[in-house]
Amino acid sequence: MALYRDASIQRKLTFVVLCTSLLGLSLACTAFEIYERLSFRAAMTSELSALADTLGANTAASLAFNDQSSAQDMLGALRAEPHIVAACLYDASGKSFAEYRRTGLDTAFKMPASRPDGERFDSDSLTLYRTVSLDQGNAGSIAIISDLGALHAKIQQYTEISALVILLSVLATFLVSTRLLRLITEPILRLAGIASRVSEQEDYALRAVSSGNDEVGTLIASFNQMLERIQERDSALQSAKDQLEVRVQERTQELQKEVVERKQAESEMRQAKDAAEKASKAKSEFLANMSHEIRTPLNGVMGMTDLALETQLTPEQREYLETVKMSADSLLVVINDILDFSKIEAGKIDLEAVDFDLRDCLESTLKTLAIRADEKGLELLCEVAAEVPEVVRGDSTRLRQVVINLVGNAIKFTAAGEVAVKVQVEAQDGQNRILRVTVSDTGIGIPEEKRELIFAPFSQADTSTTRKYGGTGLGLTISTRLVEMMGGKIWVESEMGRGSQFHFTTRVGIADAKEVKIGAIAPPEILRGVKVLLVDDNRTNRRILEGMLKRWDMLSTPVEDGEEALAQLSAAREAGNPYGLILTDMHMPNMDGFTLIERIRQRPELATATIMMLTSAGHQGDAARCRELGVAAYLLKPIRQSELREAIARVLGARQQDGAIPLVTRFSLQDARDPSAFFRILVAEDNPVNQRLVVRLLEKRGHHVVVAGNGREALEALGKESFDLVLMDVQMPEMDGMEATAAIREKEKGTGVHQRIIALTAHAMKGDRDRCLAAGMDSYLSKPIRPPELDQILEEYAARRSALPASSSLVEHAGPAK
Repeated sequence: MALYRDASIQRKLTFVVLCTSLLGLSLACTAFEIYERLSFRAAMTSELSALADTLGANTAASLAFNDQSSAQDMLGALRAEPHIVAACLYDASGKSFAEYRRTGLDTAFKMPASRPDGERFDSDSLTLYRTVSLDQGNAGSIAIISDLGALHAKIQQYTEISALVILLSVLATFLVSTRLLRLITEPILRLAGIASRVSEQEDYALRAVSSGNDEVGTLIASFNQMLERIQERDSALQSAKDQLEVRVQERTQELQKEVVERKQAESEMRQAKDAAEKASKAKSEFLANMSHEIRTPLNGVMGMTDLALETQLTPEQREYLETVKMSADSLLVVINDILDFSKIEAGKIDLEAVDFDLRDCLESTLKTLAIRADEKGLELLCEVAAEVPEVVRGDSTRLRQVVINLVGNAIKFTAAGEVAVKVQVEAQDGQNRILRVTVSDTGIGIPEEKRELIFAPFSQADTSTTRKYGGTGLGLTISTRLVEMMGGKIWVESEMGRGSQFHFTTRVGIADAKEVKIGAIAPPEILRGVKVLLVDDNRTNRRILEGMLKRWDMLSTPVEDGEEALAQLSAAREAGNPYGLILTDMHMPNMDGFTLIERIRQRPELATATIMMLTSAGHQGDAARCRELGVAAYLLKPIRQSELREAIARVLGARQQDGAIPLVTRFSLQDARDPSAFFRILVAEDNPVNQRLVVRLLEKRGHHVVVAGNGREALEALGKESFDLVLMDVQMPEMDGMEATAAIREKEKGTGVHQRIIALTAHAMKGDRDRCLAAGMDSYLSKPIRPPELDQILEEYAARRSALPASSSLVEHAGPAK
């Protein structure tokens, strides 16, 4: 096959013609041979049939008279036919009656058995069977056997003739086709030669010569046309190439010019970037320095004002100091808003992920706003849905900041009614929860056209020069950015004259739940099953308190005023199932809490229940009046769940022990702490005002304080005695807080000891906290010092120490705070 594939076209065509001729002649000769064979057989069969019929007619009488010798003689006449090999005459029963055998026939030859009429061809013989009839009856049969030698001789002769004819025909065909095929192959071969030259020389000017208008001529014409188009395309490509080279050269010159201009622009941009970075750094340093310089004296002003307000003052003095405190708080809000907005705009605020008690976080946050709400006669409420996890993972500081902004605005724009914070689960996402926090008020409302504007920087709903409410207009902007950073969104619903609802969502993780501890006052069983009468005119507050009591398996009955409360007490007494605890609000219309308690005390049959009072803000003389009326506990709203549970456990525990029930307040709850909650604290601070303030704040909380004026004095004090905590100012003369901390950590290497150090600084810019923690400090407290923030840090470290073995201390076993 490969030989045929690689042969020339002329040889291929010659081969095809010869094969075709040979095939045709072979088929013709074969057909003639078959025809001759069939004709010869038919003639031989006809000849034997005539012979058999003649012998049958002659031998019929012999068979009838059983004359074998005459029959034998008649068969002997077959010797005249040399091709007859044998013959056999059978009687009616099919038995051999007479036989003929050709001279020289092999003695082993056996006569065939009698068969019906017919013929049978074997490879070298023909046997014919015929019935012998007499008077229309069957007298017997005859069989004649002839060889096929004549046929074979004739076929051999015919085959030799056919072979000779085929050979001569093929030879003649070859000679003729060789001459004729050149008429077809020569134009094709010339075309192939032209194509080969075009390929080798790439000369598209060559052309093939057509010799006719047949298919080959059409092929040559198409080939010539293809060469013309290629030649035209080459010319066009060459022209385009020449033009492209010119354009490339021109473009190269332009690019070289652009590169020079871009390098110049990059150089200018780099210089501008360096200048911007220097300006940004200078701005950051300026803000940091201004923050420090403003916060340091402001810390003294606010701290000392808080301490002074807790002393005995004349009404005029108290008014002056409260004005100072209010002004300082407003100034601090402005400073914090501007710094926070600057940090957010610069992208320099990072979120942290820590485990915290969500309810405690919200309740402590609202505590700081309770006085402002009470000054306007507002109810400040906090409701956390039961499905909300107790302990979550997220940034509690930024969550608290958003809540303070929203609740502060709600208090500012609400003249009467309530401000409520509600938390519920919006959606679940694996181990995360999407919480929705709603801050609603009964204030003035927001016009629809202003609802988008209030979230823009430095914008307020009322921007007139006669506006009633102040503020920087940054609170909602900061809250919006922080909420977006926490994976949530913020929006507002409002109705003019009826109030507003600010909603925001935040994504938090689920942490291990922590049980609210009652303490050592009474076991949890004391709370279970106690009947409680809730007296509060605010429906939302009743629902919140009822939910808390239900968690502790207490049986509560809510009422909205004093008259209904007296009726419930009387009905319970008559039914023989009196109330064990009365939880009443102080500020109620028609009959306030004190009046209700006086009415109860006037009826001894109703005075058996323990009474606890809740108030939005304590006033001078309230505690003394509570003692006179036998009130067991006097607590500030919004009440923390943990505080309320501990207070109830205390008063019920003391009642079970038949002892005197001292008045339980938020201060007595703190004073009942374990001695392990009191620390030896070293304060490293160079500012005398801040020294006195920090010392006074810590001593009022029962801690022992030692003061050092700089980092070097702090190291000397630590060398003389041990301290549970060190409050370390960052900016001090001789040796600052960073250097002192580094020296302390260097001494601790290899000892297994870790001194707890809290950064106490007026630096509040982005990176200040990270720098303090990177220097080896454990926590961070910014100035001005807010007592709740200080209490939170001290409580955290008290919890750490209580978790260690009794013989351990924070210094010996504590590791760096996370």
